[in-house]
Amino acid sequence: MNRISIHRRAQQLLPAAIETSGLLQFGMSPDQMAGIVLESIFGGDAGGIVVLRLANRTAAAIQRQGLVFFAQAQQARAGLPRHAPARYGHWRQVRGGAGQGAAGTSPMYAATTLDAQSWLAVLPVERLVLYGWMH
Repeated sequence: MNRISIHRRAQQLLPAAIETSGLLQFGMSPDQMAGIVLESIFGGDAGGIVVLRLANRTAAAIQRQGLVFFAQAQQARAGLPRHAPARYGHWRQVRGGAGQGAAGTSPMYAATTLDAQSWLAVLPVERLVLYGWMH
């Protein structure tokens, strides 16, 4: 499977409101990424992580609207094979992105699926979308 196919497949697991523009690759393993970025938020192990580039238009909309933007981001575009599209629970705003916002840190928005099998974190200033799944 090539990068374009992985990006398309991963994007289907995101709500339609969250547009991405490509798949990113990090030099860290998924366990290292989970430990550094998300362990304090979700308090659990991630089985894997896909990191995508947030589209400019979506990043700008989130920066304008804040948490209100995510009211329209409750269901994935599609599900995994033989599964219904995932539904995301309550979105929350967490301070802690790498960029510098007005308060010294940039916001990160996060939600888990209602079945608690996967999670999504969006960092609009850094233009990152992290999709992870549990063990």
